[in-house]
Amino acid sequence: MASASKQSPLPTSQRDFLAVIADYKERFRSASNELQQSALRDGRRAAILKALASRLTVQNWTGTLRNLETSTEGKAIVTVRLVSDVDVLTWNNSLSDVIHRTMIDKGTPLYAALMNMSVGDPVTVSGSFIPSDQDGALETSLTIDGSMTAPEFLFQFSNISKQ
Repeated sequence: MASASKQSPLPTSQRDFLAVIADYKERFRSASNELQQSALRDGRRAAILKALASRLTVQNWTGTLRNLETSTEGKAIVTVRLVSDVDVLTWNNSLSDVIHRTMIDKGTPLYAALMNMSVGDPVTVSGSFIPSDQDGALETSLTIDGSMTAPEFLFQFSNISKQ
């Protein structure tokens, strides 16, 4: 009973977003061919935007710090697992990050906060997804299978705190 009271409910937008991902993951796995899979990805895009109320900015989502490292320039590279097989993350190299600027600069309050965290920490995050014509929110997997079954969404973190 005590551990259940520590677990706070997910924000509505996070719950709705994750429900869309889970629903389309199962539908994708049941599809008979690649044409059906492609149509499902299109449907998921619309469902993601609806779940996020077409706003790609989120507040106080919860997850687990999955990756915390630095680029050769010392910028923070971060991955937060929302649930099994669904991540929000920064790019992991400066070349990929030129346009989106998701990696976290040294000397910022966010970087300082991350210095006191470790992989496995439960965290609360706020920030913005990157818009994408293909997925609604930019998803970085190299294959449609990865995108639909274990998506990794590019994310600009504005806040990360330990729970």
